[in-house]
Amino acid sequence: MTELDCQETKRQVHEFLHNELNESEIDDITTHLANCDSCEADYDMENLINGSIKEACDEVPPAQLAERVLAEIRRIQVNGGTH
Repeated sequence: MTELDCQETKRQVHEFLHNELNESEIDDITTHLANCDSCEADYDMENLINGSIKEACDEVPPAQLAERVLAEIRRIQVNGGTH
């Protein structure tokens, strides 16, 4: 088990919500979220956004669009929302 910092946890929260991580990574993030209110709030927001998207969209986007959206989300997370 690796102790994750907030930046790493927030970077992986999307993959965590979509079950795209291995068991060790899931355990690491779960442990961090249980002990970090800031990351837990980000997780809750990401979960809310994902739920809203699922409700609003009933078809799967093209893979290329999904990849671009994920890349933009990661860029915003890394740069703190700056362009």
